[in-house]
Amino acid sequence: MQPNDRVLVLGAYGLAGRAIVRRLAERTGYSIIAAGRSGERLAALLEEIGSDRATPLTLDATDAPSLGKACAEASFVINAVGPFPVSGAMIAGTVIECGKPYLDCANEQLHYRNLMELDASARRKDVPMITAAGSIPGLSTLLIAHALERYPDSIAVDCCWAQMRHAYADSGLASMMGGIIEAAASPVALRGGKPAPIVIGRSTKHFDLPEHFGLHSLLEVPTIDALTIPARYPLREFHTWFYMGDMPTWLLEIVRLLRPDRRKWAYRLIESVMRRINDRDTAKAIASGIGAECLLMVTARSPDKTASHFIKFRDGAVSTACLPAHIADRFLRGEISETGLLTPLDLANADDILALAEGTVLSFDLE
Repeated sequence: MQPNDRVLVLGAYGLAGRAIVRRLAERTGYSIIAAGRSGERLAALLEEIGSDRATPLTLDATDAPSLGKACAEASFVINAVGPFPVSGAMIAGTVIECGKPYLDCANEQLHYRNLMELDASARRKDVPMITAAGSIPGLSTLLIAHALERYPDSIAVDCCWAQMRHAYADSGLASMMGGIIEAAASPVALRGGKPAPIVIGRSTKHFDLPEHFGLHSLLEVPTIDALTIPARYPLREFHTWFYMGDMPTWLLEIVRLLRPDRRKWAYRLIESVMRRINDRDTAKAIASGIGAECLLMVTARSPDKTASHFIKFRDGAVSTACLPAHIADRFLRGEISETGLLTPLDLANADDILALAEGTVLSFDLE
């Protein structure tokens, strides 16, 4: 750690960004550059956090020259600007060309494939390019590894994520749009030992979730975990399931027809619809007294045993901030030498998951 080390957080006042800025302020001693397009929202964020080590920077991260100037002042860059399939690789490319370490908390397979094309550049620049370092994937990746290392004869894994509402009424749209774009692409899961395309919205499953979450129907939405976990462990089946609330699955069929990943007008139209759905559902949940608690559950199955582990977090935003703050700290302390495209599997110990998530966990069962 050097006295002038600075962590640049892009998208600092978004759902994940504000939690990352707060965790860096509370858990590290680094200076923080909180960047976003709205100076007014940045000022409100820093007033809320109240740290004298955080300074605002009005910045459009998709403007490469402006981002390049900001990177020149940074020692580590965390990207929380979504949706990642839209601008994630472009932002990562700019950061990497500046010779700076990059991290994001994306979950979309399309984004991971885009970053694969930047792997050689990151290695040439001798910097890490870290993705999937949030809650799911991220902490989910480590919980899956934790389970599979205890039950090495497992042949199938179900990873479940349930959250009844976002932590903030004005956040969450970017992550929803990332999922929408993924629905229009060709995400995959592992079935029968081979990658299989998933049509999002057509595969659901009932899960009896622990604690107060109860019985719910969850929707299969493959994440980067589906690309990286089976490469490390000999599984025949791997699925990721999300509780999506009242979102109509027929909307995903329309998305596939409109192809918002290729048509800007379709993207803007769907974004407008999703904003109304997000605002309505969040306001309804808050009015009903529903909290922001979220549940991560992993079930590993072998021919003669089924075992489930879970962690309940106080909300999905604060859990998303754990790995970015931890990995930035480790890099700036000189403890990370790996370069190129990386995920938490390359950088964190699965058995340390509770220590990594300290301060965010309400309850757990890892035995």
